[in-house]
Amino acid sequence: MAIHYTTKIEEDVLHVLASGFDLSPSDVEEYASRLLKICLDNGIQRVLCDESAVTTELSALDTYEIGLFISKFVPTSLRIAIVFRPETSFDVRFFESIVVNRGQQIRVFTDAFSARTWLDGL
Repeated sequence: MAIHYTTKIEEDVLHVLASGFDLSPSDVEEYASRLLKICLDNGIQRVLCDESAVTTELSALDTYEIGLFISKFVPTSLRIAIVFRPETSFDVRFFESIVVNRGQQIRVFTDAFSARTWLDGL
């Protein structure tokens, strides 16, 4: 897996700091599956992912495939804020549309403050 990450649980929020490369949908699916397991094992309902140090070369088709995977396997009760660099090549708005249109509480941001504000806005 080309995505490296650290996690910590703080005030019932899983904080994820990721780096590395998204080389394929399977990399992203493996990463998401590992994070989901941490959430389920610890009763976590909110996740703040800082992926601003992740580089990607994913296509629009890859983005669609990842969105479908997330929509099928992530419980809709899980609230996830993801921080990306504004210049990332990954089409984050397309991804967000795919998952939100399928009932997910997942939003993408370009700064951690906005992400945390949304995450805390229960």
